[in-house]
Amino acid sequence: MKTRGRPSTKAAKEAPEAPVSSEPKVQLGPEVANPPQLFVLPDNISKDARIVSLENPRSANEDRYVVCPEGGFYEFTKVAAPRTTPRSWLLSSEDSNTVDNGHEESKDKFSTNGYVMRNASLFVATPVDSLFFVLPALAPVSASKGDEPSKKLFLSGEDYLDKVSTASPHLKSLLRENSLRISIEKRMACVCDTVEAGDETMYRLSEEKMLQELLKKARKMAKKGLPASMEEKFTRKVLEVPIMSIRREESSLNEEDAPADTLNTQSTTTSTDSAATSFSEASTAATLCSEDITDTQLKTPAVRPITAPEGVVDLLRLRTALFFICSKYISPHLSETIKKLLVTSASIVDFAPLETHLAHLAKLRQEALAARQLSDHSRKRGLEEDEDGEGRAEKKRKKEEEEKRKKAGESRGVKNLKKVNVAGMKKMSDFFKKK
Repeated sequence: MKTRGRPSTKAAKEAPEAPVSSEPKVQLGPEVANPPQLFVLPDNISKDARIVSLENPRSANEDRYVVCPEGGFYEFTKVAAPRTTPRSWLLSSEDSNTVDNGHEESKDKFSTNGYVMRNASLFVATPVDSLFFVLPALAPVSASKGDEPSKKLFLSGEDYLDKVSTASPHLKSLLRENSLRISIEKRMACVCDTVEAGDETMYRLSEEKMLQELLKKARKMAKKGLPASMEEKFTRKVLEVPIMSIRREESSLNEEDAPADTLNTQSTTTSTDSAATSFSEASTAATLCSEDITDTQLKTPAVRPITAPEGVVDLLRLRTALFFICSKYISPHLSETIKKLLVTSASIVDFAPLETHLAHLAKLRQEALAARQLSDHSRKRGLEEDEDGEGRAEKKRKKEEEEKRKKAGESRGVKNLKKVNVAGMKKMSDFFKKK
């Protein structure tokens, strides 16, 4: 007789799970020590254009520029994504990709050849005036601070270009093109006094003509409008209306009529007696910090109106643009010369109204600061007096309570002894003195 076997009560051992691989399906190649960069060049650039190292006219250090015999000079402006939102570039050639139309055959033909850049930054070639590269040769800096400036002599364009080639050797081969040499000499003629010596033109730097040419550039920059960051930092903040006085009003309400978290209200009043009192002194340095901006702020930005006497805002924008050009493309010793020329009577633009108004605003700012400090001192003194009065009252109250406790603990005999007349009697301590 056959019997059916009992199933085993032991739990069957489970088959081990296959380990999950954390490696990506597509393996990226190793990072390159010198990764390629992404450049955006002009459309009309010639085939003879080259990327060369030239002396920076401001810092005298070597920087990369694009020099085109027909188009002139171009500088590289870096455009990068903010660090808070990292981005990357995927670069590939046109023949390395095939359009996916949904069929399996086209998917198999897809090629993965390409390059991924870690930083989503690119360099845009923007035109720069060739005049800035010749100015260091037209007005060389003295060897030491104590030396007197060298005498200005008329020299040929060839002599100045040789000085430029000595500072930037890579430019020597490109200066063989007549078109590039002619364009540079035309720019030199705009800032120099010229004389004809036979068949050759001689040049000598004129500081007045240089200032006039730079002001022309500054007007063009200010006419199109300053960037938003410069407008906010160097125009609106400089022309901000100062708070001349502060008035504080305290409102006290009963607990039944007002909530428990009722706060003291403060109201500020500004003095607007005349248009001359509507500015604050210029701020020369400011630190820009990145803040989180909500969608509401992006949709409806709060733009404060600028109230100023006629012409003052335009003068401020013009001077800001001029100082920006000097700080970017002009050597420091030439920048100081330009600033000195602005305050002389021979200046093309009269900045006296702007300077007078800023000086008046500086005085108003000092008065507002002094009034604010006086208000803070008086408020602090009032708080200290209130604290002193409360302290004295508390001490008096504690002293009275202590006297009441002592009187309550005295016996009837002690109270009667205090009423005895002790006039003319010796004290007990007199009997224990040394003879």
